[in-house]
Amino acid sequence: MSIPLLSICCMTYNHENFIRQCLDGFVMQKTTFLFEILVHEDASTDNTAQIVKVYEAKYPGLFRCVYQTENQFQKQNTLINILFPMARGKHIALCEGDDYWTDPYKLQKQVDFLEANEDFVISHHNMKIIYDDDRKEHLSNSPDQKEITTIEDLALGNYIYTASCVFRNGLINEFPSWGKNLPVGDYVLHLLNAQFGKIKYFPVEMGVYRVTKSGLWGHKSLIDMQLKWINILNVLIGKFDEKVNNLLFEQKTLLMQGIIDSVDKIVAENQRNKENYERIINSYSYKFGAFLLKPFSKLKKKLND
Repeated sequence: MSIPLLSICCMTYNHENFIRQCLDGFVMQKTTFLFEILVHEDASTDNTAQIVKVYEAKYPGLFRCVYQTENQFQKQNTLINILFPMARGKHIALCEGDDYWTDPYKLQKQVDFLEANEDFVISHHNMKIIYDDDRKEHLSNSPDQKEITTIEDLALGNYIYTASCVFRNGLINEFPSWGKNLPVGDYVLHLLNAQFGKIKYFPVEMGVYRVTKSGLWGHKSLIDMQLKWINILNVLIGKFDEKVNNLLFEQKTLLMQGIIDSVDKIVAENQRNKENYERIINSYSYKFGAFLLKPFSKLKKKLND
């Protein structure tokens, strides 16, 4: 049996409206090397599993799938505990079942770069972010995103989107227990991998990241997201070398300042609203209008009685 050069790892749950687009993005990839598609279907309550099975039957040499009968999300990190041990590729690409790739040469570009540059361990690219509400779509990475970064850049904040990432398999002998239950396992993974080399960024857009109501971050307030991220950083600080730990602490400090600024803004806005309310009800126009409408309000009350 030929060994694939790359393994695609896909986690999916209740993605029946999106999973076809995701899997089509996998099978359309044009490469000069073999790759495999590993799908973990986490006991969906919709038709996701049936759709995955159709693709598995159509491409029997390409797909290897795990179908759970009981949801594993709260029990274990299925990416780390199930898919990674299955992966035979020298490189791993990640994509969740509600995201998808748009460039058929995405894998070829990223793997070519990693194969030619042994001092790099991660590659990623720009993504289009779309929403299931009326928020405007935009790109994931800003125009000033550096094309070459290190763990020190990553310690100041995560700029690698899951579906954009290709990294070298086997850099970590064992995933640390402290990172297995964090809600952003991909950030932990990137930090751990980045200890071994540099990170390459492709500024071209090659995929779509979908923000949905059921997602981890999709409809949380800014303060809620900042508080959740601070809790994650509390776990990470102290797990790396001194410089990286200091940078993680700096990220935490900036987030805490952001929360303070957000609360101050809310308090100031509430104070302005209160002052505007008091100004209106104490104005001559309001009092005169209320005086003129007073007979009508009494009539309305009498009719309602």
